[in-house]
Amino acid sequence: MHVSVFGLGKLGLCTAACFAARGHKVWGFDANPAVMAALQARQNPIRETGLDDLLAQAWPNLEFTHDINAMVRETEISLIIVPTPSQPDGRFNNGAVAAVLGLIGPVLRDKASFHVVDVVSTVMPGSSDGIFKPLLEELSGRVCGRDFGLIYNPEFIALGSEIENFLNPDLVLIGASDERSRDVVQELYRSTCANSPHMAGMGLINAEITKLSLNAYITMKISFANELAGLCQQVPGADVDVITAAIGADSRIGPKCLMGGLGFGGPCFPRDNAALQAFAREVGHEAKLSPQVVTVNNAVLDDLFWLVTRHTPKNGQVALLGMSYKPDTSIVEESQSIKLAQHLVQAGFTVRVHDPQALAESRLALQDLVQYYDDPAACLAQADAIVLLTNWPQYSKLPWHRLGNSRPTGSQPVLVDSWRLLKGHKLKGFHYLCLGQGPAVSQES
Repeated sequence: MHVSVFGLGKLGLCTAACFAARGHKVWGFDANPAVMAALQARQNPIRETGLDDLLAQAWPNLEFTHDINAMVRETEISLIIVPTPSQPDGRFNNGAVAAVLGLIGPVLRDKASFHVVDVVSTVMPGSSDGIFKPLLEELSGRVCGRDFGLIYNPEFIALGSEIENFLNPDLVLIGASDERSRDVVQELYRSTCANSPHMAGMGLINAEITKLSLNAYITMKISFANELAGLCQQVPGADVDVITAAIGADSRIGPKCLMGGLGFGGPCFPRDNAALQAFAREVGHEAKLSPQVVTVNNAVLDDLFWLVTRHTPKNGQVALLGMSYKPDTSIVEESQSIKLAQHLVQAGFTVRVHDPQALAESRLALQDLVQYYDDPAACLAQADAIVLLTNWPQYSKLPWHRLGNSRPTGSQPVLVDSWRLLKGHKLKGFHYLCLGQGPAVSQES
């Protein structure tokens, strides 16, 4: 199949590379000149697990061009994968999507064959039928569903595992203006995915609501596990991991996203939750559950702040290990770690930070408020408190026994483990506090 991709950011480039590596001919365009220059020179401008190897397979089927007419004229389907930033009220801004439609629409006027326009960017419910379809019909002079098709086809993938998620999805969501367009997208994904995902074909409005509600449901599951972790922490002998493993074994619940820890962040979960609430307000419905999910998520950070400051001398030094919102990515958007650093600085503490990938992004977010360390051991060396935040596997492999023994006599900093990475380690020299695990049960008779 011949495919054009508008928007070559983290999701867009991975999408283009996945299709091209599977034998599809892919044309790509991005408004960022630096991204285009790098790709035209066959250089990868994006850091994502497995992308370099995938591009090595995909280059023969990839072409990056500024010729929008050729992109639409020579392909059967155009994917739009551009940012839709959140507005203060929680709604998404469709400006970038509308700009791309403004490029595609006039080309459709003169194209004899049927063309599918596939919006992958996350949008507010009602956008496809209420904004995108009328705009394309006006610009093209054609009729949607007869002369061209409109699809809403958002992805459910995670940064750091985008390629694995894209090639092995549980679900391919296809909101379609017509059956012909739906069939084109289904065939594209069937020929690309390594597994046989569930193809959920439906109308445009239902797909738009599905996208937001699925992510909102996941945040509810995360917040339940986090609330349970807080409960377990108060009960001698309780262990959230033992409990969630049992709960997750029930097929009605499942184990995914049921691990008590730091809370959710990143570029999707918080904003999709807010957007669902905004949509509910828009149609006159009071969303009751979704706001409480956010309240629980915020409480995790508040409780962690209280725990750290309670065990740290006034104006002491706090080392934060892990600043990205999750492992295997440099993204710090809506990161709980960034928010904790800001709260600690405001409270008068000196904050030292380390992350295997996200130090540059942390500098942009925190500027000179904190101290930055390339070496995690150096970061925690003089700290009065150490907080393991992002569950990078590197942190469990640090020589904690040696680091504890090297502390000055009488110095025993608190070590707060948000994900129980060090459970079972010998941690002499630290006052170890494990989130989600209650105090040890006394063995005295």
